[in-house]
Amino acid sequence: MRDARDDWRTYDVGAIPTKDSTPHLDRFLESLPTPLPANRPRSLIDVGCGSGRLALRLAAQGFVVTGVDISPAAIAAARAHAATPVLHHEPRFEVADVAADPPPRIPGGPFDVVVCQLVLSIIGGVSDRERLLRHLHGLLRPGGSCYLSASGVSDSINPGYARLYAADLPLTGEKHSYLSRDARGEPLYMTHHFTADELADLLGVAGFTAIGIVTEREASSRRPDEAAFFHYATCHRALP
Repeated sequence: MRDARDDWRTYDVGAIPTKDSTPHLDRFLESLPTPLPANRPRSLIDVGCGSGRLALRLAAQGFVVTGVDISPAAIAAARAHAATPVLHHEPRFEVADVAADPPPRIPGGPFDVVVCQLVLSIIGGVSDRERLLRHLHGLLRPGGSCYLSASGVSDSINPGYARLYAADLPLTGEKHSYLSRDARGEPLYMTHHFTADELADLLGVAGFTAIGIVTEREASSRRPDEAAFFHYATCHRALP
């Protein structure tokens, strides 16, 4: 098994897979109840923030944003981008591995909202995913809301993924996992594709409630000319 932490600590910041269009996240944030008590600004943590583009956009929308990433280079890039003033609250960026055990202490928490885009698919093996979700739950204040996205099992619409799952099974030891590779065929990191039921079960075990998952057919993050499924999940930390 590859060490996801080593892969992502040294990954080229400019090549981190991302999606600039976030309609599901936008609708989720618009649906949050307002206002908070005493008109307090809503706090939000972007886990796996990369170079901070999304965090800056959310800060401009009025959220008090903390962005965390395991990559020091990504956080350095995010801080550089944040040097340009935003409309409301300047975001804070910290180097942190939220899947580590024990979890890191992140200033500003607990948070009203947790956002975690695609990280769950590339964080490592089963135990890494379980820890990440458990720690995301712990970052939320009671009554807080979580939004996350994850890659979906796509062999039914893309035979290329079927071949990848089968070819890399001896390396990953896990169905629907494979090694993403560069143009030379060198492994970059391990990717896992989830069924919707698998994702819902993991969220439930982590303690989340009111779990909702929407699955969309879209372009692959690293292969824009190929189709893939993506899951968009919303859930909550229950009030006491």
